Amino acid sequence: MLAVLAGYTALVLLSLSLDRISRRQQHQQLVERIGVALIQQPAPTQPFPSAVRALLQPGTELKLLPPGSEHPPRLRWEGERARLESISPLTLRDGVPRALLLRQDVTDSVSQQKLSLQLLAAAAAVSALITCLLLRLVLRFGLARPLRILSDQLSAYRSLANPPPPLDVERQPDELRPIAATFNAMQERLTASWERQRTFVDGVAHELRTPITLISGHSQSLQRQNTTPALAPSLALITTEARRMGAMVSDMLDLARKDAGRLHLRRQAIDAEDVLLDTFERLSPRAEGRLRLQPPSEASALPLAAGDPERLAQCLVVLIENALNYSPAPLPVRLYAEARDGVVILHVSDRGPGVPLEERKLIFERFARGGAAVNTRGSGIGLAVVQLLMEAMGGRVLVTDAPEGGADFQLHLPVHDEQPESPGLAAAGGA
Repeated sequence: MLAVLAGYTALVLLSLSLDRISRRQQHQQLVERIGVALIQQPAPTQPFPSAVRALLQPGTELKLLPPGSEHPPRLRWEGERARLESISPLTLRDGVPRALLLRQDVTDSVSQQKLSLQLLAAAAAVSALITCLLLRLVLRFGLARPLRILSDQLSAYRSLANPPPPLDVERQPDELRPIAATFNAMQERLTASWERQRTFVDGVAHELRTPITLISGHSQSLQRQNTTPALAPSLALITTEARRMGAMVSDMLDLARKDAGRLHLRRQAIDAEDVLLDTFERLSPRAEGRLRLQPPSEASALPLAAGDPERLAQCLVVLIENALNYSPAPLPVRLYAEARDGVVILHVSDRGPGVPLEERKLIFERFARGGAAVNTRGSGIGLAVVQLLMEAMGGRVLVTDAPEGGADFQLHLPVHDEQPESPGLAAAGGA
């Protein structure tokens, strides 16, 4: 577009210069011809002889002046009339120097020049419009559409564990082929790096599971024996840390299975209140009386939810332990369930500092912890595992502000459709 406008601007300037030069050349040629005709006369006459008058057009003024006031052709306006005037030195046959004044009426020529400029301006406007339309088509089909197709192809790369086939570089436009080739190379490097990382995590988690299980089993066996009081605290610490490390290894295995596409959960009808009650009874001894379970309402019974009861209990354990860590003692942690809008919701509500809005997505990422986790222990993968397990069950996890202050973590599960479970839906579940 700019090139078209610049081209017409240059054409206008060139037309102005050529018209100006052409008028001056024609004027100068007329001066020379008049001078030759006057020199051929034996003596200057007034009015000029017929040979000179034949060279003049209507509206042209010619005079002989004393020498000394010569100037080249220049355009002057007299009202609405444009006149080109020059005074040239001239020596006649009598040898007396004189000056020849020639004044031409060039109004028609200037008007013709203006009309040409107007036509050029109109042509420039039409050309600019056509160029815009053509450029729109070129950008749409030559750039925007290939970019949109490439963007759709790139958006298919949602998982490094199961990447789609590489981009077909040969089918891309010439301008986009380097981008596609670079992306394919980068995707290969990322996939290889991700595969090495997944293999490492999976291998380490499997190798650690056996010794941690042995440590935990032996420490519990020693605790049941009649040991000296001095060893009791150490054995309790070993049991607690082994349990914590076992849970961390289990989380790492779940993450590795999710990345490899091997995480399969059972989808069955479950009573969410029973799962909540079992988890409450299991964790109450370690909670020192801080857990509060809201009894179910007899007026409105909860519908059955669709999910995996063992994995749902695993998610509840993570949320309850986090709530106990972040809520200062002796403030309670409330557990309750409700049904809303066709969804069964399990609540774990604490009285801690809460989760700021800007961190409510961050805390569910792997190895990420919120600002309130400065003085608390944790690996940063518990909530990430909760999120992937809930999504695998067709639900979700979110956090809001608790009514009494603190954080309210919610597990959302879809309501079971009460239909017999298809054999194809039940995968070999578990860890």
